[in-house]
Amino acid sequence: MIIGMKGAGVSTQINKLCTKYKIDQCPMMKSMLDELKIEKEKRQRGRLLNRGFRPLEQPEEPDADPVVDPEINDDPEDFDRAAHERDIYRRVLPSDKALVYDGNWTSLPEDAVSVPL
Repeated sequence: MIIGMKGAGVSTQINKLCTKYKIDQCPMMKSMLDELKIEKEKRQRGRLLNRGFRPLEQPEEPDADPVVDPEINDDPEDFDRAAHERDIYRRVLPSDKALVYDGNWTSLPEDAVSVPL
């Protein structure tokens, strides 16, 4: 894993190493956030299908924002977010092949992950 201050040339050095030694590169932040987004969409889709085809309540005003169903969008209270994120970390950081990890996490939103790497 290579980390450094923003603008220190971390990505440039990673590209040089990967080119010279013909190994893959893994941008950790992008990979992690992409996996979390995909998994969240899968869980929401599953809740929508389990709920059935019950229509959403329509707003009374035609120009109002669409109604968001918290039953679909929010995870249930018994969902273990920390355990889920650890599983995603294991998927993003495989131990069976050589990779150079780009550890640039400078612009990560506060609510994106709950378990620190």
